[in-house]
Amino acid sequence: MKRKLHRLLRPDGRILICAMDHTAYMNEPVRGLVEYGATVRKVVEGGADAFLSPVGSIVNCADDFGPVAVVASVETGNQFLGSAVERALAVGADAIKCMVWPFTGDDSMDRAQRIGAEAARFGLPFIAEPIPGGFQDEKKHTPDMIAAGARLAAEAGADIVKTFYTGDPETMRRVVAYASVPVVVLGGAVKGSMRDLYQEVYDAVIIAGCAGVAIGNNIWRAPDPKGVTRGLAAIIHGGASVDEALEAAGELVTA
Repeated sequence: MKRKLHRLLRPDGRILICAMDHTAYMNEPVRGLVEYGATVRKVVEGGADAFLSPVGSIVNCADDFGPVAVVASVETGNQFLGSAVERALAVGADAIKCMVWPFTGDDSMDRAQRIGAEAARFGLPFIAEPIPGGFQDEKKHTPDMIAAGARLAAEAGADIVKTFYTGDPETMRRVVAYASVPVVVLGGAVKGSMRDLYQEVYDAVIIAGCAGVAIGNNIWRAPDPKGVTRGLAAIIHGGASVDEALEAAGELVTA
């Protein structure tokens, strides 16, 4: 397990994940995902440490991922949860990830515990993505509930938790402290600007102490996925400022 976690978390304890598992649920094709393999290659060149991908794309784009770590994204609704772990292992995944929905009253937490137990049995790292109340119930997306959801995921056996950014470094520090395992911030919808994206990542990782980010839309919807990734890597692994990251991405405009 420790050796596999070292494939995910770099020596600095941080990770830059490109989330490309949207093909498992999106209702329309998007160019960056239609050209899946080409996008993967660009993001690898930009400095990504890992990808979040459905099993089908892990198989179909194996050559494009190359030596970079890949996390198999699976559904907790699958009744064959043990088979999901075995399938992830069979395709060479370095970890497995599932969604959980704390404070909704469903059984996703129980199912996540089953995936976590099965993953631990095989020594496969387990990433859980707790969304308090689900994506629609935004009144439950408070810093305290995000922190509580992160801890619930850790108690279910997650080795890494992927969750919301709370909106400011001070409250995000509470999430990091309470989670008890490394916390990765999800990217969400496309930001208003590259500066907005990099500022959030800087605040979450450099100031609040998150282990990294898992960003999708803001990478593969961008005209230059490689450049966006290069800027993210500069912050996450190089401690770059927002301006330095924009310069690394080729986006800094000076007067």
